[in-house]
Amino acid sequence: MRKFATIIALITLSISASFSAFASNDLYNEKTNKYESLKTKVAAANSSDWNTPFVAAQICLTDLENMSEAYLWIEQSIKAQETVENRTLKGDYFALYGLDQLAFNEYQKALDLQIANGHEDFSALQNKIQALGK
Repeated sequence: MRKFATIIALITLSISASFSAFASNDLYNEKTNKYESLKTKVAAANSSDWNTPFVAAQICLTDLENMSEAYLWIEQSIKAQETVENRTLKGDYFALYGLDQLAFNEYQKALDLQIANGHEDFSALQNKIQALGK
């Protein structure tokens, strides 16, 4: 009877481990599908759509995933239309990798755009620049 209980326990552990592996694969696939979906959306965006690649890159930076593609999407966004948002995101990308001078240059471009657009609240960008120690 003791052997029978041991066998049942081992089978239960085996099934539990298999289920955990299956569940983690589902989570991985969901994450993979998320980035595949972003790739599809960005690929379908027209050449003047700056927002779609911007949002996709922003998601990647937030998740710290798919970073090389995120950089390409930031560049695609800027090419479509240079905005305060995409220049700031490019600065954030550089800051994340410790490329402070490149980040500062992008934040400065974002500030220039804000001034050109008549915006007067520069505090968010000023905080980012101060965080760089510039």
